[in-house]
Amino acid sequence: MKRLLYLLTIVLTLTLFSYKGYTQPFVTDGLVSYWTFDRHNIDGNTVKDVWGENDAKRVGARKVQGRVNGALEFDGANDYVNLTNLGDFGSQLSTSTFEAWVKTSYKKNWTTLFKVRDADCATGWGIDLNGWAEFPRHVPLKPANLADFFVRIGPDFDEEINFTKDVIRLYLTNKIGPACRHLTSGRRFPISDGQWHHIVYIIGAPYVDEDGQEWRETAIFIDGQRKPLSRHRGSPITFIPFTEPVYLGAGNNRGEAEAFFNGIIDEVRIYNRPLTQDEVTQNFEIGLSIEATEKLPVVWGTLKTTLK
Repeated sequence: MKRLLYLLTIVLTLTLFSYKGYTQPFVTDGLVSYWTFDRHNIDGNTVKDVWGENDAKRVGARKVQGRVNGALEFDGANDYVNLTNLGDFGSQLSTSTFEAWVKTSYKKNWTTLFKVRDADCATGWGIDLNGWAEFPRHVPLKPANLADFFVRIGPDFDEEINFTKDVIRLYLTNKIGPACRHLTSGRRFPISDGQWHHIVYIIGAPYVDEDGQEWRETAIFIDGQRKPLSRHRGSPITFIPFTEPVYLGAGNNRGEAEAFFNGIIDEVRIYNRPLTQDEVTQNFEIGLSIEATEKLPVVWGTLKTTLK
């Protein structure tokens, strides 16, 4: 009976996407968690993870119409979603992908799309909007010269985020002995225009160039287009599971919520590997097809249930 249900679900899926001109659903290889934010996947303040085991907790965010069915709107004050610590995902952070549809017009201060920062800089990960960092004992980067940089400082590491309009800041940190390794990428990408944008943050696998030097790249895709970011030079990075939960719509700074997002977030997915350009394009184009994607949560929720 289970096999029959499985086959019927696959047939239904292919039929739906073929009918609308799509023969492939969203990418599932390496998918850890998927929060649709559709109304039928929110029970009180519990937000269902329709793929994994990381049901989230909604704190104040309001249910609204989204890019695909329902979404959550954040008021910029005290709203966020606790995505949990994502199990052992933190230890897989060195090659991973964060994906979401985002709509905001807020440009009055820096905010956070998502972030976790563990105590003593054990592991950190996130995206800040309209903000850049100043570091103690280091010359602050000028807004006209935003670029990737690599810095090691002592265990008392801290940073101050300054308002810098239209900058998207990718945040990644971990601890090596007594020091913090902090890798940050930032560029001006004007997405705060009141329109929907597809955001994908990728941490790539390390590779060795022709001179034997090891590199690691972080990349951001906006509306299916890869945006240029510099690469980081350095030794392999070892991460550990998060001790603090990841916050969406705010930053979790060692247990304290900060930098609350003002806008709407929809269709959040996390993968334990970097998506390719073709895979990013696939997910983006499916998100553009309202007719096809209206059926996605129901179809894949059914498939996930059938496979259990």
